[in-house]
Amino acid sequence: TNRPRRPAMAAATASATHASADGGGELPDTVSVEQAALESFATRCLIAAGSTEANAVKVARVLIQADVRGISSHGVNRLELYCDELARGAVNGGGIPVLLTEAPAVALVDGANAQGAVVGEFCMQIAMRKARETGCGWVVARNSNHYGIAGSYAIMAAEQNMIGMSFTNTSPVVVPTRSRKPAVGTNPIAFAAPTEAEPVVLDMATSTVPLGKVEVCLRKGEPCPEGWGVDKNGLPTTDPAAIMDGGGLVPLGGPEALSGYKGFGLAMMVEMMCGVLSGAKVGPRLGQAMNPNAVHRKEPANLGQCFVALDPEKFEPGYPARLSAFVEDLHNLPPAEGAPGPVLVPGEKEHLKTQVQQKEGIALHKAVASTLVRLGNKFKIDPPPSIAAVGDSLGNVTLPDFGK
Repeated sequence: TNRPRRPAMAAATASATHASADGGGELPDTVSVEQAALESFATRCLIAAGSTEANAVKVARVLIQADVRGISSHGVNRLELYCDELARGAVNGGGIPVLLTEAPAVALVDGANAQGAVVGEFCMQIAMRKARETGCGWVVARNSNHYGIAGSYAIMAAEQNMIGMSFTNTSPVVVPTRSRKPAVGTNPIAFAAPTEAEPVVLDMATSTVPLGKVEVCLRKGEPCPEGWGVDKNGLPTTDPAAIMDGGGLVPLGGPEALSGYKGFGLAMMVEMMCGVLSGAKVGPRLGQAMNPNAVHRKEPANLGQCFVALDPEKFEPGYPARLSAFVEDLHNLPPAEGAPGPVLVPGEKEHLKTQVQQKEGIALHKAVASTLVRLGNKFKIDPPPSIAAVGDSLGNVTLPDFGK
């Protein structure tokens, strides 16, 4: 079997990002925590906040999957918000999604205001069942909540040798081209396809970055890179507080001169497949359901989500082998002068990061770890020792109330 060649330089790069310059096992501003310990802590916090154990396990798995893949904006950085929603009754911790209508290849689901990861797993299981029977399964859901990384559900299908896609609308935090007011969400697109090795995984926001990355900058007390967002007047800014307090993110591509309208168009496409198709809330009507400081929210978020599974064997057999050959061709391309390594296909950085962090532990920024200490104190749950040692003072960052 011809397996896609793993670029050695890329693996070395991934390992280097986990180690400090003085040879230590972690970056100076991070702590390292074992994956199982972090997942157990997250699960217990969710249960204490009001989730059933079965649902908490599903949500914690998706959160830790994000962290282990290096997508810290959607990992336990979100745990405090998830627990707050449960404790206030804004999300149904015992919710069980309901299949409303279906045809051979499609279905509509009511998420019952359950945690988003619970809805996502339920829907993708239906989509995969239909794909096995008909070749294609297309499922949309309404009355859902934030479901973590979109890639988690696409990967579910790829692990079953299917092509998976997942989309969700989100709170309006992205400023459309020519506007100064947010009106669409970061509206991610995820696609995963099986190879003879690990799957190719595209998981991207339709904004320049997801909002979580701005939150991380705010927690760290660092400016954002140029091109991430605008202030309340629609002018570019690197101040994370200005982006979150009356400003917004910019669509993928940035300003109109650099084709930002294409990112806006992709965000609209997600809204049409998720919110409009399912009957969920759409665009500016969603409100700030996922703002980390939106303690006023008690009504359901009513997010719309879409899950697709395709069985490639119902088309031309041998899809994984052909995709593996394509990946190998890309790996073999000559690198550009000064390039840090060989060509990497979508999802490869995350796979390499996973290999390192499963072995060496998940690296959490101390400001995020501090919020977990505070959460543990609230629910009287001991966090893993490396997190407990940080204390809770670093996590006391006030996140502006987006759209207040």
